[in-house]
Formats: sequence, C-alpha cells, structure tokens
Amino acid sequence: MFRLIPLLTGLLPILSIHTTYLVSAYEGYVAWCIPYIDSCTSISATGRHGSAFYIFKATMVPAALLLATYWVLSYAWLKDLGDRQEVAKTVMIVGVVASVFLVVYTLALGAAGDNFRLQRKIGIIVYFTFTFMAQLLLTWRLGKLPRQGITLAPLLALCSFLLGTGLLTLVLDVTTDNYSDYENAFEWVLALAIHLYFLMTWRSWRDTGFPARGSS
Repeated sequence: MFRLIPLLTGLLPILSIHTTYLVSAYEGYVAWCIPYIDSCTSISATGRHGSAFYIFKATMVPAALLLATYWVLSYAWLKDLGDRQEVAKTVMIVGVVASVFLVVYTLALGAAGDNFRLQRKIGIIVYFTFTFMAQLLLTWRLGKLPRQGITLAPLLALCSFLLGTGLLTLVLDVTTDNYSDYENAFEWVLALAIHLYFLMTWRSWRDTGFPARGSS
C-alpha cells in the first residue's frame, strides 16, 4: 500500500486540475483551449465556480495529505538508504510545510475578499516553492548515497527543467510587457512537471525495496 504513495501523490493533483478544467469549460466558466499552449485560464480559475469548485476541494485536500505522507515516508526512505537523520528530517519538514500551504490555498480558493485572496497567493507560492525545494533536497541526498536501485538521471533532469523554467518566468516578467499573456501556460507546465517528480520516484522506491524492507 505505501509503495503506491508516490503514484497517488503525483496522479491525484494532475487528474484533479485537468478534471476541474474540463468541468469548468463544459459549464461555461472558462474557455475551451489547450491551457499549456493558449494560456487561456489559470489553474485557480478552473476550481472557483460550479461543480468544479467542489471537485477541486474534494480532491486537493486529500492530495495535500498524500503529499505530507510522501515526505514523511521519504524521511524513512533516506534513513533506510543510510542518510543522516537530521538531513533526512530537513527534507521532510520542507515537504510537509508545502503540504500545509496547499491546504491553505485549497480552502481559500473561491472565497471572496482581500484576506482570502492573500491566503491564496501565499498558499500557492509557498506550496510550489517549498515542494520544489524539498524535491531538490531529496535529489541531492539521493545523489550522495549508494545508488543501487535509484534512477537519478530523470530526477536531475526534471529539477533542472523546473529551475530553468522558473528562472525564465522571472526574467520574462521583468523584461517583457506582455508576460501576463502567457503566464498561465507557464503555471500549467510547472504544475505538471512538479507532480511528475513524484511519479518518477515510484520506481526507485520499488527497486530499493522500500517500504517493504524499510526501517520505519
């Protein structure tokens, strides 16, 4: 059961945001398009109205709980691979903080008022930032440990892609006048990539025998 956690942690939010987009578009709240290319709507807009409002909350809160579980188990995984407890704990704490702010963002989505708007903004920024930091830390630690059964190259490539794309958005935001025209597309791409990371670690969990032979 625990071995499915990376798959569920990656798949549930991916399915959630695409389902809410389709439902919102069907109900007329957002335009029909390919959001990864057309940048027609933000992820947040897909879960603000109609049936998608309830679907988003009903799926993303469990997604946040799965995320926290993933990072707690990653702590046990790193220890099982021989990493130092204090380093593994840092990875876990950063990841769990991200999951808490995903809940903050999800609960505030669709609520009116400046306070809720601020909560949404803080929630999504901390969620994405801390999730990426935790992924980067986990990848770094895996590279320092014996690599038998660990598929490291895809994780490094994905972290590099996330970092490069994130920096590109900052540069475009500063140097162009129309960044808002394609900001949403970058958001969709980054969200997909950050959740694919969890799917990529599933194979390494399996090949290292975790959690079946894990110490925790």
